[in-house]
Order: sequence, then structure tokens, then C-alpha cells
Amino acid sequence: MVELYATSASEAALPLKIGGVSVAEVATSLFLVAPFKGKFTQAATVLNTQMGLEWPAVHELKRMGGAYVLWFDHAHIAFMGAEPSVELARYAAVTDVSDACCIIDISGVSVRNVLARVTPLDVRAKSFNIGMTQRSMVMHMQASITCLGKSKFRVMVFRSMARTLVHDLTIAMESVAAREKKV
Repeated sequence: MVELYATSASEAALPLKIGGVSVAEVATSLFLVAPFKGKFTQAATVLNTQMGLEWPAVHELKRMGGAYVLWFDHAHIAFMGAEPSVELARYAAVTDVSDACCIIDISGVSVRNVLARVTPLDVRAKSFNIGMTQRSMVMHMQASITCLGKSKFRVMVFRSMARTLVHDLTIAMESVAAREKKV
């Protein structure tokens, strides 16, 4: 009989630290939530009353303790860090996609310089504020990028792209670190 066991999405390639930037895989739950037609208000109310979180606006992150809810696209929000209320499933499709994504936190003084090398987004502090989230590309991969702090971002890609994400970030981190050494 075949014995199956869980592995991390990055397959032990993380944590990683180069120069002033660190990358660590985040082991957390991840659920996509899509309100049923005509049930947005009820779903938002359940999210607020039972979980203490407001429904995020477009490009917005909300958090309370270790639970995060963020805008994901025009029809979905992403809920991570806790189990959503079973009551929410009465008003929205709630899908556990925890194993489908690689979630990393990238942080450090040069994090915005690193991200600027791998995404077309304007990640400067004046354009990408704390609590803001965007769907975009990281190199050629679809990604969700969220600013958690002045020097901390959370990046999510499909699990099948985890090693490519680590590879591309490594090259960007090495380039930024080499450039900073010369200055």
C-alpha cells in the first residue's frame, strides 16, 4: 500500500535570507468565499458578526488577530488563518484551497526593491500601502500580493509554481543584495 504524507509547497527551499530580505513559507488555512447571487449582505453580516471581520473593499485587506480576509477578485474574497463560520456557507460558496496555493511572507528593508524586479505593480510605499492587496503577475505567474507592513508582503501563487517563485525571488534578492553592496 502506498503511504502518503504532506509536504510543504516550497519543498524545503524556504526559509531563505539574502542581503536584507527574508522569505518564509506560511503554513495557514486558505478559503475562497463567493457570495451566492443576492446574498452578499447576509454573507458580509455573518463575516462581521461571527468572525469580527468586515468584508474587504476592492484591493483591501482586513485582519483581526491571526485571521485575514482580503479582496481576491470581483467575485471572491480569500479568508486565511482561521476556519470560516459554518453559517457563512448558507450565504456563500466556501471552498478550502489551503493545499492549492503556496503562501510566502517576504520581508526586509529592501523588499520593495526585490518585488519591483518581479512584478509590474508599482510597489513603492506611496502607491502600495499597508493593508492593500493586488492580483497581478510575479514574473509569468498569477499571484496575489498583499502589503502586511512597511517592509513585509504576503505573496500567493498556485502550488505548482512554488519552486519557480522561490527561484525567481532568489535571483531578484541576489541582484538587489549585490547592488546594495556596491553603494
